[in-house]
Amino acid sequence: MKKNGSIDEKAQSMNKENRFAGPDEKKIPTFCAMCGPSAGCGIYAYLHNGRFARIEGMKESPLNRGKNCPKAHAAPQWVYSSQRLRHPLIRAGGRGEGKFRKVTWDEALDFVARKLAEQKEAHGPESLAILSPARRSYSEYLYRFLMVHGSPNYGHSGICAMQNAFSFAYTLGEPRPVADYEKSDLIVIWGKQPVFSGSSKGSAMALVGAKARGAKIVAIKPSMEPDAALSDIWVPIRPGTDAALALAMLQVVIGEGLYDFDFVSRWCDGFGELEEHVQNYTPEWAAPITGLDPEQIRRVSRLYATTKRAAIDPGNGLEHAPSASDAVRAIAILIAITGHFDRPGGNIVPEGSTMPRPKSVHLKERYTREWVEKLVAPEFPRPFQPFLEGTSSAYYRIFESVLTEQPYPIRTVIAPGTQPTVSTRGSKRVVEALKKVDFFVVIDVTRTAEMNYADVVIPVATPYEADHPFEATENWIMARNKVIEPLGDYKSMYEFWLDLGVRMGYGKDFWDGSMEDCLNYQLEPLGMTIDELRSHPAGIVFPMKSMEYEKYGKIFSTRSSTLSRDPYLANGKVAIYNRVFEKYGYDPLPGWREPPESVSGTPELLERYPLVFSDFHTSKAYTASWLRNVPYLRELLPFPTVQIHPEAASKRGINDGDWIIVESPHGSMKVKAEINPGIRPDTVMALHGWWQGCRELGLSGYPVLEGGANTNNMYCVDTETAFDPLVTAMSSQTLVEVRRADD
Repeated sequence: MKKNGSIDEKAQSMNKENRFAGPDEKKIPTFCAMCGPSAGCGIYAYLHNGRFARIEGMKESPLNRGKNCPKAHAAPQWVYSSQRLRHPLIRAGGRGEGKFRKVTWDEALDFVARKLAEQKEAHGPESLAILSPARRSYSEYLYRFLMVHGSPNYGHSGICAMQNAFSFAYTLGEPRPVADYEKSDLIVIWGKQPVFSGSSKGSAMALVGAKARGAKIVAIKPSMEPDAALSDIWVPIRPGTDAALALAMLQVVIGEGLYDFDFVSRWCDGFGELEEHVQNYTPEWAAPITGLDPEQIRRVSRLYATTKRAAIDPGNGLEHAPSASDAVRAIAILIAITGHFDRPGGNIVPEGSTMPRPKSVHLKERYTREWVEKLVAPEFPRPFQPFLEGTSSAYYRIFESVLTEQPYPIRTVIAPGTQPTVSTRGSKRVVEALKKVDFFVVIDVTRTAEMNYADVVIPVATPYEADHPFEATENWIMARNKVIEPLGDYKSMYEFWLDLGVRMGYGKDFWDGSMEDCLNYQLEPLGMTIDELRSHPAGIVFPMKSMEYEKYGKIFSTRSSTLSRDPYLANGKVAIYNRVFEKYGYDPLPGWREPPESVSGTPELLERYPLVFSDFHTSKAYTASWLRNVPYLRELLPFPTVQIHPEAASKRGINDGDWIIVESPHGSMKVKAEINPGIRPDTVMALHGWWQGCRELGLSGYPVLEGGANTNNMYCVDTETAFDPLVTAMSSQTLVEVRRADD
């Protein structure tokens, strides 16, 4: 991308101001806090004259082994951002006006506690919903507060991680089968961005390493990202049609007898029903839906089925369609029947490490059937609740309950580290709900996209301003160390929930507000205190257990997280024909559901909206809907863009870098054109999450609604057509037209 001269000059000036080195620096071991949801990478933070100046990777960390991505190096600019919230605020004007008065931490928490108590008395505790951030270590504290308060309504996204995990768990008995990059001869990257997502944690190195030793790479995705550029085969699938492709691959594998007869006969339930079911899902049937050549579908199917050591690495892209559960179930079945499950080079179930697991603060032992029945908008059907993380209502449907008051209205919404107007679909409906809800609380580090609608804004410390919590991976545990003192009148996110619990009269369940007691409680299984853990500056690394394969008896008897604790697999075999789903009225075999607007599903719209639109959530610079205010990162990606193929751009008189309007049946965006020959000619794609400005570079922000660059305005949110009926996955596909902004 050509750099804007003024932006480049300002960035270079800041680079000079913040480049420190020398013997007067202080080096502090801690964690990176610039992405997630998994544990942060180990880093050394450097202080120069008391100021957080830079970071370097921690080589002792088994998670990142000294490597870090651009976001990690931008941490000091994030900490000292001019958009940091320094004082708690209480609304002083009308909703949406953005008028607030400064208050103290104690005043703000007293106000929140008083309002929650009033709502609980008047409308019941379930009138409270807390929105999930991307999974963080403080997510367990949100769950704990909800449990003690009496509400099951943890608002999980419906678009990340749990949708894949649910469908894998109820098909293979394992929520997260891991692609064995080290031993595989063929790796199919399906709807994932391994170079951008968790790159410093080994995903990029694993991909490059596999390629270097001769493994073939197949990338299934609409645009050619860095992993697709490394691939031997790029399968440029039309967005949202992964289920159709997976069904066609099953048809090829079964129709040509390429499956593992022995494994199927011993370990699969319902193969006969599947064999009949997929007869009509031919590559010729899938071709007009997916936009793929039928022969390429056959070649990829045969290659995967006949390669002895082959793995599929599924990603978040699979979770963004109304057929998400069908896609993942079909992929899981494909892994199983080809004999690629829990075998070297396939999709494996690692044994873990010898590290005792720290205690959770969740309070899962208190779940009851009555609790599950109170969910306002179950993310997963009630018979399957709680799932892995706990009970959950669907994030977007919480706002629908505010507007429709069905089955009952949520009265209070708390948003900790999450931004509903730019994090979920249907921004216009979300704004309507934020105007209507009785009480809305924002808890975050910097200004958020919907802060103007808040009744209370609670600033919290960055993880660089706190000495808690510890972080733990599969085989590594380390204490967090404070880098600098808090810059304003606030505490950490963790202390907020402990303090609020005490104010609500729940002190006994919140260690009477003692963070140290809380951490020591969690560390009891390891036989140490937080002070003892802190005596290991780079943490403690535990040995990994020896890998064993083909553990089918063990895996297929894994108990679920539901109240009954029944196994995920009712018959102790791969649930090809899912008899549990059938029992509760859901399709026992994977099928196909069209997106709300699509080439094959709504051809009548193509004359006005001839291009397919979708978005992606991760890039080389940003994670989701934050960090655009950080100059180092904004210099890498200064403007919101839409990737468009040269043919489509030329037809519309669009040049690289032109400001363009992208219009769907539901909304519009104004973004820059990014001409990309590595994208389907009928498809355009944008990066999700744009709204922030960057004052240091003189770049203003973007409206959240019309005229901005918020992809969530573009999509249908009709509950009948835009949601997966089983796992509440939300569609991120629509049809659009594109034109120059000055036309």
